[in-house]
Amino acid sequence: MSSYPAFLCAAFGAAIALAPLRIEAAGLDAHLAGVLPVAAPVRTYESWTGADAFASGWSVYGGLTAALFGDVRDSGWRLRSSLSLSSYRYTRSYWDSARQVEVGLRFDGRVREGDIMLGYQQQWGPLTLKLFAGIVDIDKVDRAEAGAPLLVDDENGLQGTSRGARLALETWTRLGDWGFLQADASWSQPLDAYSTRVRLGYRLTPHWSTGLEAAAFGNPVPDQGRAGAFLRFEWSRGEASLSAGAAGDDDGVTGAFATLGTLIRF
Repeated sequence: MSSYPAFLCAAFGAAIALAPLRIEAAGLDAHLAGVLPVAAPVRTYESWTGADAFASGWSVYGGLTAALFGDVRDSGWRLRSSLSLSSYRYTRSYWDSARQVEVGLRFDGRVREGDIMLGYQQQWGPLTLKLFAGIVDIDKVDRAEAGAPLLVDDENGLQGTSRGARLALETWTRLGDWGFLQADASWSQPLDAYSTRVRLGYRLTPHWSTGLEAAAFGNPVPDQGRAGAFLRFEWSRGEASLSAGAAGDDDGVTGAFATLGTLIRF
């Protein structure tokens, strides 16, 4: 991933450099028109961080979205980048030809990902739709336990570094004054990996909401499904949410999961 920071910094450097010019131009237009600004402050950027834990692993992640020609809450073009680090473990069968017996080998995996994507956000009344496409850089290794007859699990897809396409679709629908429906999906070419999540929320107060969520994802870890509940707090500049529930994967590993995430607009 050594080349990733270079093209990421170049792209985001341009977006950050242009932001003050857009804001200054907007203020100058208002001054020339003899009008005092009364609208909400412009939010050009949106950053998010999060952490996730499950019986067989954990992950931490973060990212930044820049609105190229306006407010990040309005329709328009977006430039987005994110970084993540994941750790997981699993066991698979291995035929030991020396002993002529099938044994179970444990592997400890690590995945580092970085992406940069261009996208568009569109508002249609209560519906917000975001579509992104770009490049992802992935570094992955699944190391076998000490004393195993092999070093890495070359049967579990990519071992090493690879770069390819990534697509992401995000939707948010307001359900009157009482709730919302959120549905997200993404796909990455290097590992042929996917992730999906759906949330149905109910507003307890203008700031607090709760609801149910379901998710599914796969590769490089075995396909995993989740079902749980979440609690969300929002304010004018962002939101924070905590979700927890039950999860299970194709290897038969089951247990609880917990996810904590924050989002800030500035």
